[in-house]
Amino acid sequence: MKKLGLLVDDDPIFNWVSTKLIKKVDSDLPIKSCADGREALDFLCEHYTEETLYQILLDINMPELNGWEFIEALKGMQAIKSENISIYIVSSSTDESDIEKANDLTLVKGYFKKPLSIEDIESIFG
Repeated sequence: MKKLGLLVDDDPIFNWVSTKLIKKVDSDLPIKSCADGREALDFLCEHYTEETLYQILLDINMPELNGWEFIEALKGMQAIKSENISIYIVSSSTDESDIEKANDLTLVKGYFKKPLSIEDIESIFG
């Protein structure tokens, strides 16, 4: 199965640094960056295949469509199967309710606090 790293964050520096770290762990992994949840949904609608494993690093607080709204919209899309989508929340939020909410969602495989370490990246993409 092919893999794709999808970075969904409105901070271009986070996306750039994360891409560099991911490439240290898996230099062959294709990576796509999106500035918000709407752009990520549009990308998935256009490029989704059941033969690809999507590993998504998702920020919570973004304009247009935040992380929680992205997950809800994704769950409602019939053409996209959740079996090949793994979402990892990456946030600067230390709000316990955000962590609990993430833990209650089956699409969410983990919650990481910014900034990501190389160990965090290895646990996701390694």
